[in-house]
Amino acid sequence: MRDPEGVIEFLGNQVVRRIHPEAAAKPFLQSKQAAALVDQGQLVPYAFTAPDTVESPRLPFVSYPFEWCDAQLYLAGQLSLDISREILAQGYELKDASAWNVIFQGNRPMFCDHLSFQPIATPQWWAFGQFVRHFLLPLAVSQQRGLKPHQSYSTYRDGIQPSVASDMLGLSRYLTRYWPLMLASKRDAQHAKPMPPKDGKPLHGSLYGFSQFLLNGGKPNQAGSHWADYTDTRHHYTDAASADKYQKVGEWLESTKPKWVVDLGCNTGEFTKLAAGTGADVIAIDLDHDSIQKLVLSQSKATHIHPLVSNLGDMVGGRGWCGDEFPSLMTRLHQQADMVMMLALTHHLAISEGVYLQKIAQMAAHITREFTIVEMLDESDPMVQHLCNQRKRNPQDFSVAAQMAAFGQYFSTVASYSIPNTLRTLCLLKKI
Repeated sequence: MRDPEGVIEFLGNQVVRRIHPEAAAKPFLQSKQAAALVDQGQLVPYAFTAPDTVESPRLPFVSYPFEWCDAQLYLAGQLSLDISREILAQGYELKDASAWNVIFQGNRPMFCDHLSFQPIATPQWWAFGQFVRHFLLPLAVSQQRGLKPHQSYSTYRDGIQPSVASDMLGLSRYLTRYWPLMLASKRDAQHAKPMPPKDGKPLHGSLYGFSQFLLNGGKPNQAGSHWADYTDTRHHYTDAASADKYQKVGEWLESTKPKWVVDLGCNTGEFTKLAAGTGADVIAIDLDHDSIQKLVLSQSKATHIHPLVSNLGDMVGGRGWCGDEFPSLMTRLHQQADMVMMLALTHHLAISEGVYLQKIAQMAAHITREFTIVEMLDESDPMVQHLCNQRKRNPQDFSVAAQMAAFGQYFSTVASYSIPNTLRTLCLLKKI
């Protein structure tokens, strides 16, 4: 909606872009190079349905930068550079290098702004300053200060300004490869652009190489955290109990055959991958950045797993103009799934976050069209006892009976299974 060269409308399952006659991108969109980007999966498919109208399929689900881990922001930045290099020989550049112009189909980034292509008219890369703010500096701040993309983009819609990054990093900025970008901030905090060459020749190739060098400095790794290592270190289940739980969830997924699954509190994706293995698209949500990063890095080519970072107890609302330009997660999840999985989650939401059990059940009903699998912990379970002791809560308020009563307002029970040698019960529920 912010592009002066066109207007977007959402009509059913189509995204319709009406292009202004003077739009610089139109000749490129009619070229073989643009078709090649589509064939390579780098550019969202499109077709001209009229001389000034382009239509694209609307993806069933998209995530936004305020839900990404480092690895996803890195992949989005790499895609922007790869496209920039590929169109350079045709005399084109990206006029926008915005993280918001990249969407993910599973773990695969795709460029979605068809009007960002323009002929090279100046020696400078027009979008270099935006690339710095949207990719390089957020990754630098994440690496050095632990402010992750899902956190920084919740505050800074237009990325992190060089002056802000300089203040965040302090003198330690001189120990990183990013320090020239912070020096540039003293001259111009709004546009981190290089000085044009004296001979007037384009700097694009050199700038792309320099940008790649800087981007590589933010290349993510599988950092460990308490939750990212949870699957390997958990002590609430024996190996046999874990195997029983895994088998039962797998049986229920096979019998219900959902096309879309939302795995709430997915951790590193143990059950996400199980659901994806049945052929379902899976939206995998967890509040722990490193857990989602581990999932992303382990499924680099998966197109049916859609990971994102979000705190279910404190979700970010809609962003952009009137909060509607980039809809909130709960808006996008409404009736999105045939199956919701809430495994070892409800006690954290109810006790740690203080959310009423009825509200948790209502959230599941908001998301699913049909089924939900819930793991319910008995009030005597050590984890329930531990969390209640920490917060001075009465464990009886979180009994299996109380949980069943809450979910019973929205679901009927299809099947239940007591995990052997535990105080935990799996329930397969169907929406009323």
